[in-house]
Amino acid sequence: MIKQTNDMENLQIKPLEEVSFIEEIEKIARNAGDIITAYYTQGVAPEFKSARQVVTDADKESEQLLKEQLLKIRPCGFYGEEEGGDIAEQGDQWVVDPLDGTENMNGYPPLLAVSIGLLRNGKPVLGVIYDPIHSTLYSAQEGGQTRVNGEVTQVSSQANPAKAVIGLDFSSEMATRLETLEQLSRVLERARAVKVFGVPALSLAAVAAGRLDLFFRPSTKLTDMVAGVCMVRASGGKVVDYGGKDWTIHSKGVIAGSAGMIDTYLSCFKLLYRS
Repeated sequence: MIKQTNDMENLQIKPLEEVSFIEEIEKIARNAGDIITAYYTQGVAPEFKSARQVVTDADKESEQLLKEQLLKIRPCGFYGEEEGGDIAEQGDQWVVDPLDGTENMNGYPPLLAVSIGLLRNGKPVLGVIYDPIHSTLYSAQEGGQTRVNGEVTQVSSQANPAKAVIGLDFSSEMATRLETLEQLSRVLERARAVKVFGVPALSLAAVAAGRLDLFFRPSTKLTDMVAGVCMVRASGGKVVDYGGKDWTIHSKGVIAGSAGMIDTYLSCFKLLYRS
């Protein structure tokens, strides 16, 4: 739920320019990653929180750590995948997914992520995504550059749509799946390959790092999106909705990649776009 607020506490916005600030967020992401890795190694029993969504003790413990540690360094709003709440359109708010890829915890592929985003007045301004299984840390701030384990990275320069490697993530919402299959059919007519990670945060990070040329997804659950959207934009890419408009917290559908690649593939989505 999106909530407008005039809460003066939330309006007391502090700058992000401190060099040490994002380093603190990175440390917190690694701490949460340690929890996930421990559970992944020993195995963890999932519980169904809906017909097609699962949660584990790893999700819950990771989110508790994130909430405690993030609010210590920046007291503001907090929205977590498990705790939920309201998304504020004014002030600062942490938006986190403590364990993206829960379905992969007892299966394959070994892809999991901690996603930490910061919204400022409803706009993604900071993102940290950590893959604890492969010890890969992605981070970015608005106005800065995206880094992968400290090295600056950019979106792919691939200009040939026939050589594009595209990421896709299906939503758990059955109502979107037929449309997604129609879009996928159009994409497959042009692309070299399509990958499904089952971890939207990592797919967005892969676009930011130039490892995927494009990513699309029907559902834009904000806990999966905020950090990655900031990251793609900081690495020189674009993030739009299925109608081609700049992605916002109100958007339905997400397409991320270079401006050229989005322009090339937009018709695969726009022709089917339903507002």
